[in-house]
Amino acid sequence: MSARRRARFPVTSWTSGDAARWSFYACAFCALLVLRSSARRGVETASSKYTHTRDFEHKSRTPETVVWSTDLHAGPIGCQVSMFATLNIDVEAEVDVPNCKYFQNGRGENLCASGRGLRNDQNRGFSLDPHPNNTRRRLYTHFSANGDFSRADVVFCSHPAANCEIYLPFDKSILIYNTQRLEFGRDDEFIWWREPIIGADRRERWEHWVHNLKAISRSKANVVAANNMYDVTHMEYFTGIETKYIPSWCGGLPREIVEKSSYRPQHREIVLTPYRVNLEYAKETIPERGWPDQRRKMYKNPLTHPIFDDLMQLKSRFELISMKQAFPKHGKFKSIHDFQNFRAVVLIPYVPSTMFFFQLYRACVPILVPSRKLLARWVAEHGILWETSYGDPVRVNETMHSHLSNPSNFDAVSRERWMEFYDVYQTEVFPHILYFDNWERAAQIVESTNLETVSENMRLHNVNEFHRIRNLWRGTFEQMATNRKARGGSVSATRESQPRVLSVDINTALMRQYELEPLSFATESEVLGFFSRITRGGIFGRR
Repeated sequence: MSARRRARFPVTSWTSGDAARWSFYACAFCALLVLRSSARRGVETASSKYTHTRDFEHKSRTPETVVWSTDLHAGPIGCQVSMFATLNIDVEAEVDVPNCKYFQNGRGENLCASGRGLRNDQNRGFSLDPHPNNTRRRLYTHFSANGDFSRADVVFCSHPAANCEIYLPFDKSILIYNTQRLEFGRDDEFIWWREPIIGADRRERWEHWVHNLKAISRSKANVVAANNMYDVTHMEYFTGIETKYIPSWCGGLPREIVEKSSYRPQHREIVLTPYRVNLEYAKETIPERGWPDQRRKMYKNPLTHPIFDDLMQLKSRFELISMKQAFPKHGKFKSIHDFQNFRAVVLIPYVPSTMFFFQLYRACVPILVPSRKLLARWVAEHGILWETSYGDPVRVNETMHSHLSNPSNFDAVSRERWMEFYDVYQTEVFPHILYFDNWERAAQIVESTNLETVSENMRLHNVNEFHRIRNLWRGTFEQMATNRKARGGSVSATRESQPRVLSVDINTALMRQYELEPLSFATESEVLGFFSRITRGGIFGRR
């Protein structure tokens, strides 16, 4: 070695102390590597099933199953897309409502409708009006010639579930995935924007829909399910049809939850949610049975409602703000994760289940909820929760849940009895929610609770829940595929997207698929009479 190099790297003699010191450093470095590896394994263990799932996704380019949806709300199908992709399930959707642009399928396409399929049509699409049977016949012809629909194996019906009547003539599995009252679009007299469209035949249409739903349920190639326990029980109460409970996902993949969830509140305020709380009405403006007149809103800011009177003296300890205050651009947020910038949210239910709740819970945002006792008191004193009931349909079942009161009742006792089925009170499915009996208790919870720990516990639960819900969906789709094959229907969507040649009329197809009675059709003058009636009533009726 040259003198110059010896100067840069001098040769020294090692003592026993030097050897011991370097041996200690080496052991410490090895221990650090072990700890780092263990931490990494912890993350990988939490999402080990996901790692396998992701490999499966990349290996399999052609979907094993194609799901079709023409719902009039993008949330129910859009919230399942990420989970369905891990099961090699593709989504084809034509959703004719504005929120379709916020959801994408596995190919990065939004879920918005095009062409001449089912349309909102000034809310007439919810009931297939102006004449339902004529609409069903038109859509039978349309979808028979639709190449995208021909690829589908399963039809997904949610909002409203009753519109699956469109697909009864087709040789497809039907997945009823209800997210709101079953009478929606058929016998829903309380919904103010449906009033000008609903005809005198609403009860007949409801009974016809239940008859068709029973026909759907008898085939094991189909599945009847709901995304919340309230609608599971509600459907069973009214129809006697056993209904499967599969909660909506509405979240990211496990690795995204483990690695990207970042509850780091920058604001001390707590946000009142959801985006609609129905607290604009005084009790005297809310009827004993039904929804209030939209023109009689008394509280422009929901925080001025009397249920918040006791909060005034707690403002220094518990500052509650509206979504419009939290997000000044009309209360609109860019991402559900924007709520992680606040300490927590207060969620006051206005209905038993909303897609917003699923999204918020999957984002691991700490949630405070009034206890059932407090919510029932607010119903008695202020008449809230009126939007829970859509109509007063006749019960076509006398056996299942006979101990329960009619869920269409608006009184506080009946409402409280059914609260046990609300999403926010399903403590096994949605643990770590913080319940309060009064606003003082809510302030104490925020002061004494480590909310970061709450968020972390929600995150760990969500990772486990992803795999549990995924297994429910996997079993559901396997059941449908097995029984489609048994009855001679399509099992895989790998075939070419060739539209079917329309060989039979709709009534022949209905008899062939489900042994259903033939439909009768309206004349042109009857259809014109419908338009004349709703024109006289106005697009939005009396309210």
